[in-house]
Amino acid sequence: MTKIDKEVIKRIFKDVYEALDEVKDIVSLSEDDFIKNRRARFSLRYCIVVIIESLADLAVAILEKDFDESIETYREAFTKFAEKNIIDADTMQSMIKLVSLRNIIVHRYWIVDDLKIYKSAKENGIKSIEKFIEKVLSYVKIKDP
Repeated sequence: MTKIDKEVIKRIFKDVYEALDEVKDIVSLSEDDFIKNRRARFSLRYCIVVIIESLADLAVAILEKDFDESIETYREAFTKFAEKNIIDADTMQSMIKLVSLRNIIVHRYWIVDDLKIYKSAKENGIKSIEKFIEKVLSYVKIKDP
């Protein structure tokens, strides 16, 4: 039985789903329209940060509550999730790439490349996030039907 409060999980997923819906709307724009639209660029950045931080926080909470694991970084959280067979290695690698993208946005390493963020979200970011969510929901249901 998972020890993390189901209401916490619901609140986290509510934020993630809202941000994910926004990402889907944004990447439905053409590249040209996206680049011309400052609000879309900044919104996409913010949504990526919200999604990754929320899912990493959820991973940390589950690892702490269910496995008594102390986690230092977002990368470590996703790596441990794979070690515990909550997610597979491909999902782990995808999430780690999204952590790197989040870090670029948050820490503004050199210059943020909005087109790179757009392409990453459109090409595999959305699918990776959806797969991660599916795996976590499956884990929570298995642990606590």
